[in-house]
Amino acid sequence: MASAAVESFVTKQLDLLELERDAEVEERRSWQENISLKELQSRGVCLLKLQVSSQRTGLYGRLLVTFEPRRYGSAAALPSNSFTSGDIVGLYDAANEGSQLATGILTRVTQKSVTVAFDESHDFQLSLDRENSYRLLKLANDVTYRRLKKPADILQHLPGHLPERSGFICAVSERTCHHPWTSWHWENHDCG
Repeated sequence: MASAAVESFVTKQLDLLELERDAEVEERRSWQENISLKELQSRGVCLLKLQVSSQRTGLYGRLLVTFEPRRYGSAAALPSNSFTSGDIVGLYDAANEGSQLATGILTRVTQKSVTVAFDESHDFQLSLDRENSYRLLKLANDVTYRRLKKPADILQHLPGHLPERSGFICAVSERTCHHPWTSWHWENHDCG
């Protein structure tokens, strides 16, 4: 009976997680289609008129690009924004309203610059000109979605019965178990 309750709970959580993810993707898509870039910047989800200040290669061959606001006189600061390290951003050419040039992950955010890591695959060469102007737009973040979905999928596909308040549920939710069939215990204890 406890196994059915756990299975029902996990299935419901997966459905809710999928709904939340779909809503976030739709919200970001709607922003891009219906809201002006200036308004997106004032909401803190877009940075306009950026220029490349440096490029270097990072871990695993990723291209690390640092962007700063275009300078008109003294050193400029970024406008207030909600960007944080780990956010997924889309890179766009400011002169072209069209398609996205690349997708990257913010690795560093300061008052005067942002650094983005771009994955350079064999068929993808990102060439950025220091004279061009670019914009960054915060995209739907799927990292949290994947981190929540993976343990739920493991719980859903466990063989046999899972006792209530199982230590395994805590281990999976805390990411201490790497595979559902190895090194897990059926000890009942309070997960707190």
